[in-house]
Amino acid sequence: MLTVEGSWTVMGEYIDNDSASSSAVKTRNGWRQLNSDIKTGKVKAVAFWKLDRTNRIAAKCIEWIGDCQRASVLLRSHQDSTEELNTATAGAKLVTGIKALLAEVETDSMSERQLASKRHLAEAGFHHGGTPPFGWVAGPRVTDELGRTGIRLIPHPVEHQALKDAVDMVLAGKSLAQIGRYWAECYGITTASGAYVYEATIYRSLVSPRMIGYRMRQVPEHQRGVKLDLLDYIARDSHGEPVISQEPVCSRSTWLRVRRLLEEAKTSKARKPWGSHEWLLTGLLYCQCGGRLYGLQKKRTRAGGYSETEYAYRCMTNRHRGAGNCPGSCTVSATKAEAYVLGWFFSQITDDALAKARARRKMARTDDEVHALLTQLDEATAEKNALLVKQGTGTYKGAMVTVLLGLLEDAQARIDSLQRRVDAVESDELMISDGPDVIRSWESKGIKERRNYLRRVIQQINALPGRGPIEERIKITPVR
Repeated sequence: MLTVEGSWTVMGEYIDNDSASSSAVKTRNGWRQLNSDIKTGKVKAVAFWKLDRTNRIAAKCIEWIGDCQRASVLLRSHQDSTEELNTATAGAKLVTGIKALLAEVETDSMSERQLASKRHLAEAGFHHGGTPPFGWVAGPRVTDELGRTGIRLIPHPVEHQALKDAVDMVLAGKSLAQIGRYWAECYGITTASGAYVYEATIYRSLVSPRMIGYRMRQVPEHQRGVKLDLLDYIARDSHGEPVISQEPVCSRSTWLRVRRLLEEAKTSKARKPWGSHEWLLTGLLYCQCGGRLYGLQKKRTRAGGYSETEYAYRCMTNRHRGAGNCPGSCTVSATKAEAYVLGWFFSQITDDALAKARARRKMARTDDEVHALLTQLDEATAEKNALLVKQGTGTYKGAMVTVLLGLLEDAQARIDSLQRRVDAVESDELMISDGPDVIRSWESKGIKERRNYLRRVIQQINALPGRGPIEERIKITPVR
């Protein structure tokens, strides 16, 4: 058109590859640069195909035309009247405004159709484009029992199994860094630069509801300091039930346990001083009063004048709840107690003992019961956190401080009890599969992994006060 008219010299082009959808992210670098050049006087005329290609919001479109007229910029369109675009008469403004409004209405209609289509695909469990999530690939087009046609996600031949292994490793106490190294060595899964997969990437994959087959839908953009429950952003069918759109990696109860373990590791405030004892029995060792035994480190000066560090587990009930609550005030040597428990543990992971344990495990609770326990554990933890926030407030002062401490102790006792019950009903795949191999590799395992192995076999260890032999003072209750 410009060539036919003649007398035009094209000085450059401003290009935007943007979506017309109102829900699309707007990254109009070319449009911003054009307006900047208009303000600085570099542009004297603008040619375009049609007015709705410049802007599809009526108010902004009319405002832009006014800015161009005030800057003496000539507008030339292939589809629109030059007089309407460059004349400030009431009639020209009316016609231009109507066209801009029709373009905006068209955009809104397109957006509604696209969103409705994506919602329909999500409710049917179909994939509607974009990069498939880690662990799955887009499969062939299929038709379901209701006659709906679309593409479903199917397990990736390598990544899906890598996620299954990652679940087992988290439950065994492995870190996200260890999972990244394992993926690189076993499956060749790395970043584009060849480095190990980032821990944050592994974390996002493992806590996603996609792990249990759910279809994610309209998840908000990440914002620093804003925590989302991803279960609030899953697609649901007409009955309000979650849509299962792809083959899951694990069961719901296993995934909830993995998510809780990762969250605990992420928010842990536990101190790990340099040179400290590893405290293998933490969380398993209990006094006859029902209180937990905690690690105690102290130095003793021997007769020869040299200093020696001793490690012991001691009941802290009298310190936490006041004198007289624990009449025995139990204390056991950490070295002797851990050696005795390890001896018992190694004797229990022989082939015959493991076969009997698996048989008992088949009688364990169902996934629904595990989910109920996890829900109660979350509620008890939330109650304890709410009580901690009230410390030092006007509600709990003076004599009421004792009441608050009692409520905190009760909440902690429920948390400990629920935690033991959750640990006692681990699913069958968490059983130790090769006892001799565990014994051979014991020294190479981290403290977290060692504790997890003990919790698979031991429900609780009760210690008695006194100075007798360690085997007479310790009673081990195995997992049933």
